[in-house]
Order: sequence, then structure tokens, then C-alpha cells
Amino acid sequence: MMSRNNNPGKPTKTTARAVMVILLLLFGSWVQAAQISVKTDHSPVAVDETFQLIFTVDGEPDGSPDFSPLEQDFEVLGTSQSRNISIVNGKASRTTRYLVNVLPRRSGELTVPSVSFGKDVSPVLKLRVQDATTGKTPAAASGEAVFMEVGVDQNKPWVQQQVILTVRIFSRIQWKEASLSDPQFRGGEVLVQKLGEDRRYEKQRDGQSWQVIERRYALFPQKSGELSMDPLSLNLRIPAGSKKQRSPFGSFNDPFFDDFFSSRSYRNKMVRSKPLSLDVRPIPPAFHGKRWLVARDLQLQESWSDAPEDLKTGEPVTRTLAIVADGVTLGQLPELTLPQIQGLRIYPDDPVNKEQATDKGILSTSSRKFAIIPTHPGDYQLPAVELKWWNSVTGSEQTARLAPRMLKVTGAVQNVPPPVAATPLAAAPVSSAEQPPKAPGNSVSPAAVAVTAKPGGDGINTWLIAGNAILAILWLLTLVLYVRSRKAAGSRVMPEEKTASVPNMSRLWRQLHQAVQAGDAAAVRASLLELAPGLWPEQTPRSLEAMADRVDAPLSVELLNLSRHLYADPAVAWDGEKIESGMKALRHGEAQKKPDAKEGVLKPLYPNAG
Repeated sequence: MMSRNNNPGKPTKTTARAVMVILLLLFGSWVQAAQISVKTDHSPVAVDETFQLIFTVDGEPDGSPDFSPLEQDFEVLGTSQSRNISIVNGKASRTTRYLVNVLPRRSGELTVPSVSFGKDVSPVLKLRVQDATTGKTPAAASGEAVFMEVGVDQNKPWVQQQVILTVRIFSRIQWKEASLSDPQFRGGEVLVQKLGEDRRYEKQRDGQSWQVIERRYALFPQKSGELSMDPLSLNLRIPAGSKKQRSPFGSFNDPFFDDFFSSRSYRNKMVRSKPLSLDVRPIPPAFHGKRWLVARDLQLQESWSDAPEDLKTGEPVTRTLAIVADGVTLGQLPELTLPQIQGLRIYPDDPVNKEQATDKGILSTSSRKFAIIPTHPGDYQLPAVELKWWNSVTGSEQTARLAPRMLKVTGAVQNVPPPVAATPLAAAPVSSAEQPPKAPGNSVSPAAVAVTAKPGGDGINTWLIAGNAILAILWLLTLVLYVRSRKAAGSRVMPEEKTASVPNMSRLWRQLHQAVQAGDAAAVRASLLELAPGLWPEQTPRSLEAMADRVDAPLSVELLNLSRHLYADPAVAWDGEKIESGMKALRHGEAQKKPDAKEGVLKPLYPNAG
């Protein structure tokens, strides 16, 4: 006899059992050894500055945390926690974060001891606590309620090296409508980028408690020598006099009613920081790379879609190369290329670039995929990929390197037309005969219909040969119709439209001549880049370095000298007349010279001054 639930609001025994089963399953998924980690919310920290210790617990800990061991070297000011539970494919995971606000009791090398969570314990953490700021600042000594400090992590960087600028605003009052000026430098160009969000915390200074707003910037000086930063200006409105009570209910001594029912006058105030200077060092003589690149850390990485030791002719494999650089902007990273190798067809994708601003600086990643299609069986060796760079931490030259790669290819020879020219394949357009295999629905190319005759009867081979011939004829007809349609479309273009797409070379040559006569390096560079599409319409170089790779000496040498003068060392001499005469010599067809095989080696953005 079936039982009925006469009270819809009361769950049945079956429903209660189901709920219990689900709870037991969830509880069982949490009963596992908890993984505990600990870190600080920022670094470095000072002895008179509060900060947070963040304990992250993955899983269910054995018990509640005991933070009393922290009291030996830290004053615990408060704790809080947050919890996150997620269920994926029926499996539950739980993460708990404990935030502990602490104040160091002394400076030096301190140890965050293990914290017990029942039988589970956190790892030990070592951290360096800096000394408190000695002496009173002029603003604090004069009784000012708001003052500002600026500082850099290094005063003598190398040219183009990342410098972290830290701005701290100290306050003991509440203000409104505040604005801070951006860093401005004199003596040379400096690239400035703000890092992350502003950080707020409390700091002890001269026996008083201050509220601090901290902002960080990444600086990249582009010229060696003395650089001066103008004082930063903080414009704000601060209270003037005491509040006037106008509450109809009397005084409550409550901050909310006090602010809502009272009025206070404000006055404008400007706070200025102290000036700051940098002594930027030039490219060191110990650097032997072709192009200058300075970083805190740099790595070359690679990955393959299939094992390169087991490839077949006609079947593509993808090689992905990546540069990961710490303390470098994307503009400083070189372009990734691969050299053309006989028997292999290489098609590069567009680079994928990513620049991330963290509280420690800029982290840049540039990756590029290369589709490699073997056309002949055999063993092939891709050369090593090397990149020389300057380590700003150790002050020495280092080389990032990927070892040579051996490719083993089996299968029959593919009937694929050879490349027009053996180039490292940068961003050059690829003709229809050179395109890698595409999805169904596109025109059929000879490479797509080439087959290998197998034993099994002359009838089958005859049909295969006939089928290939028919497909080849259809492909040729498609190509002829496509060329005719292109010509017909071109004939319909108005003369004005054709003229508008061609740069005015006469004007550009005059512009280059005037810039050379004036000795204006920046104007010469701009004129050269404007002339480039007219000289290299199919593979237009976008930089002086790329242009230098297309030509021979002495023009290539002078182009690199001009780049060094603009971006690395102004003391480097360049000859504008040689550049002008060399460029004019390219008007007779020499500009179509292709890059040599050396372009397959990775190159930084700026050349070595040596």
C-alpha cells in the first residue's frame, strides 16, 4: 500500500533520506588532507607598517587555526575569513582564506611560524622586514596632516630597464576631491605605466598612526644620463574649521548623523613631493648581443602539436614558440621567426601578445604558432633558437636558448610547388599555391590531391590518375576564373582610387632630404617608414631594424646606427647622407632584396651600442 504525504509542507522520509545521502557525499568529498599555504598581501614590508598574512586552506582542515605562535614576532591586530565551495561533476571542493592583520615587532629577517589547524599545519614563511623611516619628514615635523613620499627601487638603472616608482600619501584627516599628477621627467624620454590598483593601509610614523594610500608605477628610461622627475602635485580639499551642528534632533555623537546633519567648510590644498633623480647607465660593454634587451627574468618556451620525431609528408605539425619576460614591455620584445628549410613548408600565424601589470612590475609574453608541412621524407634539423639578454638583477649577460630540433619525416614526396623565395616568412602574403590545407569547400590544389599509387591492380591506379587529372583541371579552371575576375574588378577601379592607394613618392623623397639636411633623427626615421610601402609593397618593414635586414652595408649599418641613436645611446653617430643615397639606390629594383637566412635567429628590438 503506497503512503501519501498529506502535509505538502512536511518532507517525506524518502526525501529526508535523499538529503542525508547528498550531505554524506559532500562531507565525504571534503574529508581529505587539507592543503595549506601562506603569503603576504604585499612586499616588502616595514617595521612600522601593518600588512596581512593570508592563509589559504584547500579542503577541510582538522580543526580551527591557532594564531598565537605569531605573537612572538608580530602583533596580531585582527582576523577575518572567507569561504568558497564549488561542485564540479559531482565532486565538491572547499577553499577557506584566513586574513590576519599584523604589525612587526622588530625589523630584520623574521619567520612566520607554522600555524596549527588541528593536526594540519601551515608551512613556515621567511620574510624581510625593513627598518622604519628614520627622522621626521618636513611635513610631519611641521604638523601637516597630509604629506607625500616618493621613492624608487634603484637609482642607477641601465637604459630601458624597468624602475619601480612608489608614491605614498600619508594622512590623518578625511579629505575630498583629491587628484594626483602623473610623473613628468626632464632630461630624456621615460615610458610610464601605472601598476595595479592603489593600496590602502595603516602605518606608524613618529609615534602617530597614519592612513596611507600607495600607488606604484613602472618606469622605462629611454636615454642614458641624468634624469630628473618633477615634484608630484596632490590637489585636494581639506576641512577648514569645526563642524556646525544643524540636527533637529540634537547631538547624537554619531558619525552618520554628524555628517548628515552638520555642515563643514573645505579649503583647497596642494601637497608636493620632493624631486627625484635617476642616473641611467648606458648599454654595458660586457653585453655582446646584437640588440639590447634588459629584463629581470627571461625565458624561451616551445610546444608541439605532435611529436616531431614521427611526422608524415603532407601532414602539418604546429610548433609554438614563446618569449616570457619579466620587467619588459611588449614593445621591447623581438619578433619570433623560423628560417625556411628545403623540404619543409613553414606558415607563421600572427603573434599573440599579452602584457600584464602586477604590483611587482610588467610581465610580457609573446607567442607565435608555426604550421610546418613536410614535402619530402628524411631527417631535418631546425636550428637552435637563442636570445641574448641582460639580467638586471645579477648585472650580467645571459642567453636564453632552445636546443636544435630533429624532425623525422616518412611518406611519399608531395607534389607541392616550391616557395617563391627562401625567406624566414615573417608577415609576407602567401600565394594560393602556397596555402596550407584548408577546410572543405575551398578550391582544390594539387597538393591536396596528390596520392601514392598502391599495389592492387592497374585499374585502380588508372582511376586514381584520371581522378587526379580531373581535379587538377578543375583547380586550374578555378584559378583562371579567379584571375579574370580580379582583373575585371581592377579595371572598374576609378583612376582617382588607384592614385589614392599609391604614396606620393616625390613628396616623401623631398621630406627625407629636408630631414637629413636638418639633422633631425626622428624626422628621418618617420620619412623612412613612410617611404617603405613604396619600396617594399608586398613585405613592408615596420621598423628601422626590419628595414636594415632587407639591405646591404653600408646602408644597413647606418640604419642600425640611427636606431641606436634614437633609442639606446644618443652618442652613437649616424650619417644621414649615406642613408639618403642608399635609399635612393633602391628605387631601381634593389629594394626587393629578401632577408637572408640570419633573420631566423631571434633579435631584440634595439641594437647594441658596441
